[in-house]
Amino acid sequence: MGADMRILKLVLPLALVCLIAAACSGDSDDSAPTAVATEAGSQPTEAAEESVPEPTEAATPLSATQSELADAIFAAMLEDDERPSTITEDQVRCLADGLAGVFSDERLDQLGLDGPSITAVYEADRGFGLFEGFGISDGEASEVVDRALGCVDWRAVLAEAVSGEGLPPDQANCIASEVSSDGIRAFVSSALIAQSEDDLGLGEVEVMGALQACVDVRDMLYETYVLEGLSEDSARCVADGLPDELVDMMLGGQEPGDEEATAELFGELIQLQTRCLTPEELEMMGGSGFQPAGPIPEGSIGSGPCPPDNGSGTQILDFDGPQPMCLDPTKQYTAVFDTTAGEMRIALDTVNTPVTANNFAVLARWHYYDGTLLFRTDPSIGIIQGGAPHTNSPSDPGPGYTIPDEGSGFTYEPGQLVMARTAAPNSASAQFFIAVNENTARLNSQGTYVVFGQMDDASLSVAEAILASHVDQPDNPLGGGPEPPVFVNSVTIEESG
Repeated sequence: MGADMRILKLVLPLALVCLIAAACSGDSDDSAPTAVATEAGSQPTEAAEESVPEPTEAATPLSATQSELADAIFAAMLEDDERPSTITEDQVRCLADGLAGVFSDERLDQLGLDGPSITAVYEADRGFGLFEGFGISDGEASEVVDRALGCVDWRAVLAEAVSGEGLPPDQANCIASEVSSDGIRAFVSSALIAQSEDDLGLGEVEVMGALQACVDVRDMLYETYVLEGLSEDSARCVADGLPDELVDMMLGGQEPGDEEATAELFGELIQLQTRCLTPEELEMMGGSGFQPAGPIPEGSIGSGPCPPDNGSGTQILDFDGPQPMCLDPTKQYTAVFDTTAGEMRIALDTVNTPVTANNFAVLARWHYYDGTLLFRTDPSIGIIQGGAPHTNSPSDPGPGYTIPDEGSGFTYEPGQLVMARTAAPNSASAQFFIAVNENTARLNSQGTYVVFGQMDDASLSVAEAILASHVDQPDNPLGGGPEPPVFVNSVTIEESG
């Protein structure tokens, strides 16, 4: 699978829709993001003024049964620790009487809705979402909302909740004012009838519209990145450098139309973060899901199309430049070598060597390694070498580009998948070698060949058998190879979790 929208959304540690959902829940804490500025050129607006009458006694006197229910609702709401401060005691009384007055005595008996039952529900749930379990009709639910709207300024309630999540009051008021009347009805319905765990009934369109009108995404991301542990300079560099296309997507805009555009955008993000963050910050954010650990040198990621992840692509051996980033850093990848000597499975290291692992996986999905020879075995240093489709020799011209070395000072152990290269730095491209036995430690004094994968024990047994079949070959400039020759039929890339 190519880089997809899940990858792009890794640059948004705090989901914008979830921000509003959490704010509306009233469950804020001291770690919430602090104030952020309004969008340039946007003026905060006051919450829209709607006619909210003063709380009054119920228009029709309540019966004894209704009064018992109203008193239970009143007591429970007053004891609710999460009751917004904008809902006064008089408004709670209005809500309790109004809600109880929706149902006749006969209907209350039919529903099993009375003072003790309502008290039991409140004690169990500690919230407003009570009527969902009593089977009230749509018409009754609508009347409940009508009466609630007449008792409380729900835009003020919403603004208070958003402000409590860390946004300044002017932006909180702006967000509340941008929610439509239908959105406010849905919000009230969610609060009093059927709770919505995701967005309290507002819906993604409502939330995104309000955010787009009132909040500067770049400043919000800046604050979030600082809370994640980045320096102010690094956080500002990333936030200000985000492509406008991605900012629009965060606010509900259209996503890239194809995998090529998605991969290109993701490549821009990797280069942005590499430019803005220190190696220590890259490693830190890699641990929290921000991006893979390890600095990714600028220019190491191409912008071409990603190959189909199902293996249906055509074979390509020559390229105009480096491969695009096509692996999802939240996933795990295994390279499966189908050889004439048996199968070898190698887990790719996308955390410490994302460019190298991606380059190998993308080449494999373009069938670059299909039908190639494992052309070299060298028992003296315990390796098997391959990856040269043009000539099946170390002099192979390669795919037409090189990739940077991701690290140095490597030590070599049995079972590793390692990039081969010339004596020059940053000269690796496609050829690889497999470290088979303890003799590979003789390469530790060099330590410049990038390790980017590890095979399992069963696969190592296959590699040991291949190395054991080594014969000296006078015409082989590197000494010899396996006998009989071992071909790589294919290398497929498996993706998991």
